[in-house]
Amino acid sequence: MSVLDKLIKNSTVDRSSILKDSRFFEKKDYIQTQVPIVNVAFSGQLDGGIVAGLTTIAGPSKHFKTGFLMLAVKSFFDKYPDGACLFYDSEFGAPQTYFENFGIDMEKVWHTPVMDIEQLKFDAMKQLTGLEEGDHVIIVVDSIGALASKKEVEDALEEKSVADMSRAKALNSFFRMTKPYLNVINIPMIVINHTYLTMEKYARQVVSGGTKSYLLSDNIFIIGRQQEVEGTGKDKS
Repeated sequence: MSVLDKLIKNSTVDRSSILKDSRFFEKKDYIQTQVPIVNVAFSGQLDGGIVAGLTTIAGPSKHFKTGFLMLAVKSFFDKYPDGACLFYDSEFGAPQTYFENFGIDMEKVWHTPVMDIEQLKFDAMKQLTGLEEGDHVIIVVDSIGALASKKEVEDALEEKSVADMSRAKALNSFFRMTKPYLNVINIPMIVINHTYLTMEKYARQVVSGGTKSYLLSDNIFIIGRQQEVEGTGKDKS
């Protein structure tokens, strides 16, 4: 028995395979949108699109972040009419008219209101562990930036005015736990987040929360606005 045969025999992890035959390095399954430049942003290809894994869309309020999310869900259903959307809602800023305007069948959207990060994490992990490869599901979170940690809520109920140091850890835990499942069972998850300005001389937009949203996201889009100043030919951010 060769050394490789021993490794194969003793392996206890499902979906293990010879690297050359691993499905994780096969051609990506793109969910093409109707907007070519959005396909380029997600995949670098005009005929590409959204792929499995974690995508973060961040920016200030009223910057059409939810619109990008709706576009993704609509494109997903165009490709997979038999699919379903798991919609985690903390802001309740996406009324039914949003779905109607984008032509999304609301009968295929499971709306789950969440009150804190831990509730989101527990439910998302239960959902992901109950899914199998080949299940056509897209997960969207609007938004993770508005969610408090469970400790922050408990401190408020106990009238404690202490700084909450657990929120970033709770967010990091959420991303660490969900990320492997998204790629293994081929499910896209799009998370809306907030940004804040740094205190540097030349302030820049930074995604709020823990560092894992940066480290584990397959794509991060920070949405901004520009205005052309009349008569100058220049853009004003």
